[in-house]
Amino acid sequence: MPSVLEILVASLLLTGTFLVAVAALGLIRMPDVFCRMHAAGKAGTLGVVTIILAAVVHFAGGEQDVTFRGLLAIFFQFLTSPAATHLLARAVYLCEYPLSERTQVNELKALLPSRPDEVFNRE
Repeated sequence: MPSVLEILVASLLLTGTFLVAVAALGLIRMPDVFCRMHAAGKAGTLGVVTIILAAVVHFAGGEQDVTFRGLLAIFFQFLTSPAATHLLARAVYLCEYPLSERTQVNELKALLPSRPDEVFNRE
């Protein structure tokens, strides 16, 4: 009979695997690069975090070094993934990557210049 800890680890692993699979499916099925980045950024980050959390819970009774490294990995995942996704989306927008035909609102048009040259040549 599996223990409560084993059931928790298995459920975290299954949840993380499901979220990573949803992120991969979003990369394939979404219409434009912004939607793809959203799918990869949200579901991918949460999937990786739950998989790392499963490892932390599994090895919690052993060395504290594994727990510290796992929590540090989760911290850096939450720190770097949104920032990288934001910077990539901004660069893609400034390079005028075409939006999906289903996109109805473009709120960045008033805030960002339409050409990347205008960002660096402001006077």
